[in-house]
Amino acid sequence: MAELASCLFCNLFGVLLSLFQVMKIKSLIIVSLLVGALQFSPVMFGQGQNGNEPGRGGHWQQRLANLSPEEREKLKAARQKAMQDPSVQAAHEKMREARREFVTAMRGGMLKADPTIQRVLDKIPRGGRGGERDED
Repeated sequence: MAELASCLFCNLFGVLLSLFQVMKIKSLIIVSLLVGALQFSPVMFGQGQNGNEPGRGGHWQQRLANLSPEEREKLKAARQKAMQDPSVQAAHEKMREARREFVTAMRGGMLKADPTIQRVLDKIPRGGRGGERDED
């Protein structure tokens, strides 16, 4: 009988030990994922150059990080000069209009999928910079 009790205890202890190890591994994985997510939070929630535009400018700055200050200035000057070209301005306006159309279509699609979110959407500033609202 003592052998049966000790065998049962060993089996139970072994099961608990393996369960504990699995829990430790799961905890380790969860902590690792959280740490990884925190590493990306500055990228995901970064602010733009003027500090009030979430995400704007941050990606561009990262892409330019490997350039020297002189190269950045040269690129900035070329971009400003290119923006004076009427064909570039026309393409830029087309892009802005396409974005407005997409946002309008997405909003309509979301309302069609769930009409109850109208109040939620009304709380979100729409449109250009600084949170001003575009007219539909």
